[in-house]
Amino acid sequence: MRFKLPPTYKLLLALAVVIGPFYWLMFTEDGRRRSDLVILHILGKPSFNIALDRLTGATTHAAIKEQFPKVDFACQARTSALGEEVCAAEIASFNGLPARQARLFYGGGRLTAVRLDYRRHYHRLLAASLANGFGEPSVEAGGTTQRWRIDGGTIVLPAERPATDDEAALMWLSPVLTGDPQRGRAADG
Repeated sequence: MRFKLPPTYKLLLALAVVIGPFYWLMFTEDGRRRSDLVILHILGKPSFNIALDRLTGATTHAAIKEQFPKVDFACQARTSALGEEVCAAEIASFNGLPARQARLFYGGGRLTAVRLDYRRHYHRLLAASLANGFGEPSVEAGGTTQRWRIDGGTIVLPAERPATDDEAALMWLSPVLTGDPQRGRAADG
């Protein structure tokens, strides 16, 4: 006995095979994120998968260069409240999220702050990822920022989705900048 599928079933199955992946890529958050990552990497920008919980005020230029040799940081002396030197690079992603730029600030040759500019469309996903990894944040500055205190510093993120891409930035601050040098010494030691 030979088994034969009805033509209508074959048509529906073929449509599902063609439309299913297209629907996932275009209309689901995970599909759009993955599509954006592929396009950004095709355009030649590197990923910057940095472990925020491993950063400390003792992290140096050499450690960052060794860890991320494909990321081409351009450094310049520029005194600010975050340090005396800033190194910036265009990136495709950080930690699996589409991004635009990474800026690292150094004071006395040590890392004092990291600014990661992400695509604002992924704000909710980034906040959920941070909450999943570091617990629930404290909401500060009149409800405008979320803050996670971790062993090596503090992570700050806007509480709501930013209105523009220029405002979409995650900041990591060393204990030296947040006024908690004991926390930095414990993490460094």
